Amino acid sequence: SFLTYFNKMSFNYFNYKSNNKVQKGSILFSQPLMRDKNFSRSVILVCEHNNQGSLGYKLNNKIDTEIIKNLDDKNILGSIYEGGPVDFSYLNFIHNYNFASENCLHIKENIFLGGDYKLVTDRIKLDKKFKYKFFLGYSGWASGQLEDEINNNSWIVFNDYNTNFLFEHSNNIFWSNFLKKFGEKNKLFSNYPSDPTLN
Repeated sequence: SFLTYFNKMSFNYFNYKSNNKVQKGSILFSQPLMRDKNFSRSVILVCEHNNQGSLGYKLNNKIDTEIIKNLDDKNILGSIYEGGPVDFSYLNFIHNYNFASENCLHIKENIFLGGDYKLVTDRIKLDKKFKYKFFLGYSGWASGQLEDEINNNSWIVFNDYNTNFLFEHSNNIFWSNFLKKFGEKNKLFSNYPSDPTLN
């Protein structure tokens, strides 16, 4: 069984030491054996990273629209994801258009965070090339916490990727499909079961 095979292997094999340093615009992939249910099989876009801490949004945990009562815009409802376990009442969004306003933060290349809500919703209706994703809640780390988790092999860091991928409608297969594109070891990681004891 997988569990027998797993127990015979050196756990060092799973200790993926990325050479990439986390920064604003990094993508974080949770390690396949991460036990924190909030972040199991998570893909996170880091939107802020400095000496005060880090903030990001999970890209691949779509929210069941049945639980959302105060929104009726189908375009938004079809693109709402759980950004993380912090402040689930907080709605934010990423997109690929620079609204050139104080509350529109440039993350990387054609990725922007926030902006005027009405301008964004108007743009959705007018521009078919406008890409976006909405989030309830966010993922946050205190100063130095994310670096510690990376050093402890909780996350794989990627800084070089096709930004269009971020806006794709994502599900639990998103984590595996993205990871398969980054080398043989990552391809093997992507096939691990969520719980090796079930194999």
